[in-house]
Amino acid sequence: MLIVAVFLIFALLVLQFGSYTQPVIIILTIVFALIGTFIGFFVFGLSISFPAAIGMISLTGIVVNDAIVMIDTMNEKRKQGLDVRHAAAHGASERLRPILTTSTTTVIGLLPLAFSEAKWFPLCMAIIFGLMSATLIALLVVPGLYLQLTPNTPAINEQ
Repeated sequence: MLIVAVFLIFALLVLQFGSYTQPVIIILTIVFALIGTFIGFFVFGLSISFPAAIGMISLTGIVVNDAIVMIDTMNEKRKQGLDVRHAAAHGASERLRPILTTSTTTVIGLLPLAFSEAKWFPLCMAIIFGLMSATLIALLVVPGLYLQLTPNTPAINEQ
């Protein structure tokens, strides 16, 4: 069912963005976030449990939202007439503060829950580790992938 869910999300994103490459960028951010979660679990010697899996599912929603907002901002800059390079730079700089703010408040908000009771610890740590890595990726890798995978054609026209 996970494969079906990812395919359906991909299909919806293709319809939303009118592109096959931009949804690939968004799906890749999920992979990078999960890598951060697995590295965090490995470093701290935590095991993957059912609550951790729930945390990873929650993490994917947060990460996809950040990537969608950033790519949408970049596309808006393209509609305003900027080339791909400037659209990626301006889109990333405009979304820097909101993404950092929401990620930081989410991590800080989850810490009391993580240490309140042992059953919440894996769920919170999955989100925290993944969100910390995904935030860096969203701010660095997403603009780079957008720059590399988006054709440098004239600005996108509004439909």
